[in-house]
Amino acid sequence: MDIKHLRIALFGAALVLLTGLLPAYAIDYKEYQGASELTVLFELTFDNTQFVLTAEENDLEYVTIVDFSAVEIGDKQVTADGTILFDRDGAHVDRLLIPYEAITDIRVIERGEETVLRFFTRPADDRKTGRIRRGNRMSPFDPIVVEDDEFVRGMVFTVTGGIDVYGEVNKDVVSLFGDVFISPDAVARGDIVSVRGHVDADSDASVYGGVYTKGSGARGRRHRFYRREMEFNLTFSASYNRVDGFAPALEARYDDRDSVLPSAWAQAAYAFESKRWRYNVGAEQTLLRRLPVSLGGALYRELKSEDTWLLKPSENTAFSFFAGEDFRDYYEAEGGTAYIKVKPWSTLTIEGRFTYEETKWLDAERDLYHVFGGDKKFKSNFWTVEPTFREIGKAEIDTGTNGYVSARVHYDTRDEENPLQYSSWAVTGDLELAHQDLESDYDYRSYKLNVRRYQRLHRRALLMLRGIYAGSDGYLPMYKRHYLGGLGTLHGYKHKEYLGTRYWLANAEYRIDFPRSDIAASLIYDVGRISNQTKFSEADEIKHGLGVALYVGEDFKVSLSKRLDGSTDESPVFYVRLTHIL
Repeated sequence: MDIKHLRIALFGAALVLLTGLLPAYAIDYKEYQGASELTVLFELTFDNTQFVLTAEENDLEYVTIVDFSAVEIGDKQVTADGTILFDRDGAHVDRLLIPYEAITDIRVIERGEETVLRFFTRPADDRKTGRIRRGNRMSPFDPIVVEDDEFVRGMVFTVTGGIDVYGEVNKDVVSLFGDVFISPDAVARGDIVSVRGHVDADSDASVYGGVYTKGSGARGRRHRFYRREMEFNLTFSASYNRVDGFAPALEARYDDRDSVLPSAWAQAAYAFESKRWRYNVGAEQTLLRRLPVSLGGALYRELKSEDTWLLKPSENTAFSFFAGEDFRDYYEAEGGTAYIKVKPWSTLTIEGRFTYEETKWLDAERDLYHVFGGDKKFKSNFWTVEPTFREIGKAEIDTGTNGYVSARVHYDTRDEENPLQYSSWAVTGDLELAHQDLESDYDYRSYKLNVRRYQRLHRRALLMLRGIYAGSDGYLPMYKRHYLGGLGTLHGYKHKEYLGTRYWLANAEYRIDFPRSDIAASLIYDVGRISNQTKFSEADEIKHGLGVALYVGEDFKVSLSKRLDGSTDESPVFYVRLTHIL
């Protein structure tokens, strides 16, 4: 590498580090956040028949389970079978008393068939100024009215009082045992919750979150695709890989708060090694609120990879820059896409899409700079593919066009902030069809089902399971084929060691969290099978792998795994992960 390229690489490294793209690479360093750190105070979980109050103190868990039929609402008091649940002093969770003034924020989470209200607090010396700054409105037993000329910067909360909103509320509106009314001209930017009461939200009201009530079959019926907190945003990012090298990017994005105007974005990037401009310009319009439906489209010239499901771009950037290891294969795609997206409730997204793009082959820059690894060179693009088929694949990419329709269904009940906190599901189904009638050089059907289960066995033990089945009909080009082995698939095997047109894969991980620490350990088992034929045969051997892993926090994981297929190359393989993907 000459001096010019070295300067570019060093400049890129500084920008990457300054913009915080790679914070996960610093192992177990915690950022100081002062007195503003939110902690969970207690939770209220409810379904159609009961609600559960839970809280922790000194590593002990306190739980109160209540049937709705036993609840009695009195004067400034809520009881069940003679036990006080809420009174003037606060919420009673088993033997704990939690004062209302400790509540500084609320989050609403869907957990399968249950709805969770998570109440947060801040350190005592920060609560008073925090309430003034956030502007919460709380009155445990009295009605609350937000007048038409009022703006509540924070949340609105009451235990038994009713809530009438005529103005604007910036966060959640929660009445545990009272009714909630949202007028036609009101704006509610958070979720609307009544555990036992009734919610009347006018169809003309601007409701950004979900509507959650006991026995409601339409929970989340007004849930937007995401909560818009800023109309215009300008962001800088950067990537680093063996094809484009250092590629700084600038994105401008506009979001209309009330979905009257379309959201729009424009991103531009320059790749210093491939000497190519990258861009993505698009827009999305929400058509309906009650059943959120959105239409969108984009024009782009991007460096694409079908390996995004293996590791995120930021993690791959870290590996490339620091270790000289790029785990993704690439092709350039220039074209456009149009889509329709429907979100019946907050846990389910359905998407249909048409894409047309021209592809171009780009060689890897093997002498690209990296911090560690000495004289190690980056591997070639698609280096794991057998040479003869790789040459065919290169020619197809360099001269190919592909028009295809695709569909995706995604169901996810995980907590966005902490996906491993409780038992949950994540299921994704994908279908892709390419045909000459769509101006494609290929004729194929490709499909994939990915099912993940996160099963909490108890507070310290978690079982993570994943099953994938993928297949295809017709001719799949090299960049659309399936690969197994190594990172994210079969631990203990070489990276992308096997290529095929269909495969199945199962992963199981039993994890134990150590008390009073951010450290966890796990046992890993993988099994899979892949074929390059129209169906599996005896020649397609089932592959097994076994390993152990150590976590530090949720974003750093090291593991040691060994293949069990009787191969001559049976040395254990060491992995480092900067984000956890299962």
